[in-house]
Amino acid sequence: MDWPIFHKDNLKLGSTESQVGVCTLWTKKELVYWRLDEKNYAVCGNLYTIQGINPMIKNILANPKIKYIILCGADLMKSGDALLNLMQNGIDSERKIVGSSGIVDSKIEPALIEKFRENVKVIDMRGRETDVPKILGEIKTDGGQFMEPVWILEEDKTAAPLKTAEVAFKARGQTIAETWLRILNFVMKFGEEKESDYKIKQKEIVDMVAVVEGDDNGLAPWLTITEKDLENYYKTFFSAEKPEGVEYTYGERLMRFSLSHVPSKFLGEIEETQDQTEIVAKLLRDRPFTRRAVAFTLRDADRGLKSPPCLTQITWHIREKKLVQTAIFRSHDIFGAWVLNVFALRRLQKQIAEKIGIEVGRLVIISNSAHIYENNWGQADSILNKYHTDKIIPFIQDENGYFVVRVENGEIIVEHLTKEGLPSGFIFRGTKAQLLYRRIVNEGLFSLFDHAAYIGHELARAEICLKEGKKFVQDEA
Repeated sequence: MDWPIFHKDNLKLGSTESQVGVCTLWTKKELVYWRLDEKNYAVCGNLYTIQGINPMIKNILANPKIKYIILCGADLMKSGDALLNLMQNGIDSERKIVGSSGIVDSKIEPALIEKFRENVKVIDMRGRETDVPKILGEIKTDGGQFMEPVWILEEDKTAAPLKTAEVAFKARGQTIAETWLRILNFVMKFGEEKESDYKIKQKEIVDMVAVVEGDDNGLAPWLTITEKDLENYYKTFFSAEKPEGVEYTYGERLMRFSLSHVPSKFLGEIEETQDQTEIVAKLLRDRPFTRRAVAFTLRDADRGLKSPPCLTQITWHIREKKLVQTAIFRSHDIFGAWVLNVFALRRLQKQIAEKIGIEVGRLVIISNSAHIYENNWGQADSILNKYHTDKIIPFIQDENGYFVVRVENGEIIVEHLTKEGLPSGFIFRGTKAQLLYRRIVNEGLFSLFDHAAYIGHELARAEICLKEGKKFVQDEA
């Protein structure tokens, strides 16, 4: 079989005789491997997220000649810490890395995890990247392999996929955790299976819209992150400083946005960089009705990058005296990145609202490509089976109002009221539940699926009572 199994096109291959892999975390691998002798390493690549540890393990199990991993580069997502915790502490009964938030793929048997931990040594060179060539040359190897190769490929599916041409699915939740669970469900059920730029299959929904209503009270048990992960991510997201060797950070792009597109003759008259968050806050304080409160993280020059920013734009509006924030992602790893991204965006929204002096409203996330990579499908299914499947959704008041259904003078009457209980002016009359239901749906007065289902049920009951001459009393939702 062809090796590496995963991410081959994104890895720099060296010698097939070497027993060393070089992991550069978030630092561009090109900045590291150009100084290395190819005969001294087998493979060199990045490890952006904790979930990337799974394909790393599978690649090494398929090439058990690799007995050393040199860990170096900027550890922005603490994936390096997670790898060290795995090697030192192993996993718990739920396959979580002890001391970190990562989950080891269920397809990797516990015995294989232990083989990996016992026979592979991680050499931590973070912060000492200039010494990597020297250390690499000093590693003594024996030329053998620590086990017979094991090729862990993705399982064949037995159930027929749910195919749909639908786009712009919408997930709404009171918390970030609740919303993420619903997005996970949509992508795993309705995502189109296709190739990706990283030579690994994905399930993808185009233009996934998420709406977060309120705040999270701690971290829900199904989330794959810890409070420590969050704090580490916040440090990068809210810092204007960019670590050396890193292509970009969102903090740098938001708070020190380069004006490289401005002709050089004008740069003497203006600042070379801008803190877009400060500019937006001032604009909204002065002009709360503006439609120009926009920040960008994508620049023209980024189009030539191998991995341009995924978050491209954030827009703010004031609606009903609350700050609404909308973030647009051109590409969004739902399993590996969405949760951290959205927690940071929620904090950013609160900071800007505080600067303006208003309350925080809804947070909207538009993911142009909402995808889950194949190596995370098993973990996503496990989370959904435990925390989502067969669960009863709680009752939530429809923001668009509610309906009062009654039977009078030989007809069914349905009156729509605002959420405050005031008449909205929409009244529907008839004797057939199905016709009434379709007329109501046509007016777009539902914002929740369960509200529409409830009214359909009540109209059916009302029609039966009308036919049988019985008294109709509307059930509570």
